[in-house]
Amino acid sequence: MRPQKARAGRAKAARRLLETLCAKNMNAIFKFSTITILLIVLISLVLFFAIGHSVYSGKGSSVKFVNASDQVIKSAIVSVSGKSCSVKGLGVGGEVNCYFQDLYDDSYSVSVILDSGKVFINESMGYVTGGIDFNDTITFNNDGGFNLDSSIGT
Repeated sequence: MRPQKARAGRAKAARRLLETLCAKNMNAIFKFSTITILLIVLISLVLFFAIGHSVYSGKGSSVKFVNASDQVIKSAIVSVSGKSCSVKGLGVGGEVNCYFQDLYDDSYSVSVILDSGKVFINESMGYVTGGIDFNDTITFNNDGGFNLDSSIGT
């Protein structure tokens, strides 16, 4: 009887040892797979933002603002994507160039105040797309209207 008890005890000890080793291996496998998944997610996020930045950065819109009216513009503001360009004292036939960099999808907003005190506003003119260079000309006319000539830059 004694040898059977000894065998049973050894078998029980071997089973416990096997369970302990399996549990430790499962923990190691779980830790490895968790770390691997986190690294893959981190690398994916870095690549996503790096590609997005390289596509959109450095692109923008070059805008020429022209006073084609027969009055002096006391002040004008051209805005797009939260950025603005202010003009003061633009004479008849005068031009000013503005550059807006790192834009997101938006339209121009233009306001003009003449020396006479008249105010002209166009809150939504044209459309710019982030990641693309634009060469635009906004012209203020005698009738108080605005014209936009837009072209995609190279």
